[in-house]
Amino acid sequence: MQTCCPKCSTIVKSAGNAWEIINGACPELARTQWNGRPEYCPVLSVVVEPDVVLPGVAERPAIQAEIDRVRVQVLKQ
Repeated sequence: MQTCCPKCSTIVKSAGNAWEIINGACPELARTQWNGRPEYCPVLSVVVEPDVVLPGVAERPAIQAEIDRVRVQVLKQ
């Protein structure tokens, strides 16, 4: 199965419980501690469930809070 994030270019290829990021640079994660780690994309984590559980699922609230903080910071500049 291949699943694409509707908000970015990240694609997850999965077979059973195994998964692989084919390409990805999640703009939502830019300027956060998860920058360059598309497996933490909060939208993608939801899209691929229940077939695949990405590492970002467990940290989704913290990731989203950081994304929101960065957005506010950018808007203030």
